[in-house]
Amino acid sequence: MIIKNGVAFIDGEFRKLDVRIQGGRISEIGTDLIPVPGEVCRDIDMHYLLPGFVDIHIHAFGGADCMRGEADVRKMSRELLKTGIAAFVPTTMSAWPDETYRALQAIDNVRRFPEPDGADILGAHMEAPFLAPAYKGAQLGECLQAPSVEAYQAMTKDLKSVRMMTLAPELDGALDLIRYLAAHDVVTCAAHSGAKAADVHTAADVGLTQITHLFNAQTPLHHREPGVPGAGLADDRIAVQIIADGIHVHPDVLRIVGLCKGGKGTILISDSMEAAGLPEGNYELGGQKVIVANGAARLENGVLAGSTLMLHQAVTNMIRLAQLKPEEVIPMATSTPADSLHQPEYGRISIGCRGVLAEMDHDWRFVKAHYEDRIV
Repeated sequence: MIIKNGVAFIDGEFRKLDVRIQGGRISEIGTDLIPVPGEVCRDIDMHYLLPGFVDIHIHAFGGADCMRGEADVRKMSRELLKTGIAAFVPTTMSAWPDETYRALQAIDNVRRFPEPDGADILGAHMEAPFLAPAYKGAQLGECLQAPSVEAYQAMTKDLKSVRMMTLAPELDGALDLIRYLAAHDVVTCAAHSGAKAADVHTAADVGLTQITHLFNAQTPLHHREPGVPGAGLADDRIAVQIIADGIHVHPDVLRIVGLCKGGKGTILISDSMEAAGLPEGNYELGGQKVIVANGAARLENGVLAGSTLMLHQAVTNMIRLAQLKPEEVIPMATSTPADSLHQPEYGRISIGCRGVLAEMDHDWRFVKAHYEDRIV
């Protein structure tokens, strides 16, 4: 397949180039590529051609939830590909240990035996249970527990699929767990936390590298106690995840984050629940009723319960609402999340990289995903 006449984002800049995809990988990049007999050729009329997006924090999509088992994870994989997602990290929420294990097992099954027409799974992200009860947000408080290597091993057992863990670094036992996870190639993130800035910096000393959904479910930024977000913004060892829907974080703050951390330190996430991609109405998260109205997903008590955001919308919002340069924004949804998990074959238009590309028009509206010999 050849995608012709695209304004491709390559090596941090836009260039008018054609891209050939063969066998699921980018095989050739150049000008005026000539199709071989029978090869599909798509002309995108000078639209922007971006690397496929990488979502490292997503619970559910299109009525499917990764906590419900393998069929739902497979549906997420198929449907997310259509939105330009090349790879994602299904994210669990608080549940009893056996429920968590079953969810992780389902995610691992799809990772090892992927959907042929789906976005790739890079592993699992555990957003629980080692969280501070006072900052639980929409997590189930009764399922939270103190962090320890033993508790983690009891939930994961024989599985090797966990790639990320969100925890509260100030809790007793958290630093030992962070050390263990870092030694086992698991990215650790701080959130649902009452930590002070000093706690976050200390956690970074032993291996913590990200803040989950910056500013949400964590101590606030204050000029005399910067809290979790202040430490994340100030510490160059830490990348910050942010939900750029204009609801979780004000557009001015989105701009501040982008200016502070840049394209290599900011990671756009959806943190989406099952209503993403569906009409507004009543849904569910972790057995709790969620009301989706005016673009926001909330529990009955008004607490935000994930989002209905799609990652291409996050890119649009960072360009339009936060008024940041596209060259800074695009890595936030592509190469930066991929690199945070040491997956350089995703998130860039380069020979040998995953052949899922996203087309956006001149007003930064998503058009379609391009993959192999078809348009999804």
